[in-house]
Amino acid sequence: MKAAPTLDGRVRIDPESELDLIVLRSIIPDAQGNGEALAARLGTGMDPSASEDWEDFVKPDLEEQFNQQVLTVAGVLAEAKPGVPLFIGKEDSDSWYGALNQARLALHDQHGFDDEEELEEMSEERAAARIRSHFYQVLQGLLLDVLMFP
Repeated sequence: MKAAPTLDGRVRIDPESELDLIVLRSIIPDAQGNGEALAARLGTGMDPSASEDWEDFVKPDLEEQFNQQVLTVAGVLAEAKPGVPLFIGKEDSDSWYGALNQARLALHDQHGFDDEEELEEMSEERAAARIRSHFYQVLQGLLLDVLMFP
């Protein structure tokens, strides 16, 4: 799979095989984590007096925003085919960045990655999750550099 900026200011992702599509489509279940939504995880550990306001005012809007980001990306990926490039424009950059961020954060929460730990020391599942997380981070960087803060 290749990902790069285009001359017209978009990001192009070239899924070359079914395996590439599996990796891209992993964004969706990875973003959903262990079933606990990111908005709920962000509110943990909060002062009890602020927790009620969080639940009533902040969390519903965040949940809606996060869900929409994942749905946008899922819609694009549902139609994706090997050998057919995907293009991300400025109008969808926030959704892609957000979905990738949700996936990356959920993977880190689930697997507790240690920056010092080598892939060879990890189980196959953790190593695969770590590689996906790194891939998501690289795509986020590309989105930032090309579309969000050129």
